[in-house]
Amino acid sequence: MLIIYLILIAFVLIAATYDAATQKIPNWTSLLIVALGVGWNFSSAEGLGARDSGFGLLAGLLLMLPSYIFGGMGAGDVKLMAAIGSVVGINQALDVVFYSYMAMFAMALLFIVVKGDLLKLLRRLRTFIYGLFAGVLAYRKPEQSDAASCRMPLAPAIALATCYVLYPALCNSGFMADLCRY
Repeated sequence: MLIIYLILIAFVLIAATYDAATQKIPNWTSLLIVALGVGWNFSSAEGLGARDSGFGLLAGLLLMLPSYIFGGMGAGDVKLMAAIGSVVGINQALDVVFYSYMAMFAMALLFIVVKGDLLKLLRRLRTFIYGLFAGVLAYRKPEQSDAASCRMPLAPAIALATCYVLYPALCNSGFMADLCRY
């Protein structure tokens, strides 16, 4: 399982690098990860099994799909998460999705703070919340120049979450025993 996780991390880091540079994730990375996950989990005695691999793929896909539908992320991010789910299975796929969303939120908030648009964001949020209490949907789109309207690569957040979730498994394998002591 250790080698499979290391190969997964390598491909996820490749996807994150592509995404950071071009804001696109190549389909071949996701396809290779799915082939790795389904092939390993279906054919190996150490694997999770085809059912868990399939459920992991579905969990990654279905939990990220709403963000794609509503314009919060690209299709490559959804495909990458589904591919990761096919390798790690349903339980760890849920963890990776959760930590990915946390990392994405932190990255977006940091980006908005660095750009100096936090007050604009808080004003728009206040208007939205007041509208909810008044029974009116009062959403104001960010202006074109606002940091909140910019696209950002999300695969680095997915890669960070994947490494975080797989870290204990790598430590338990003895591979990173020296690093895990600290």
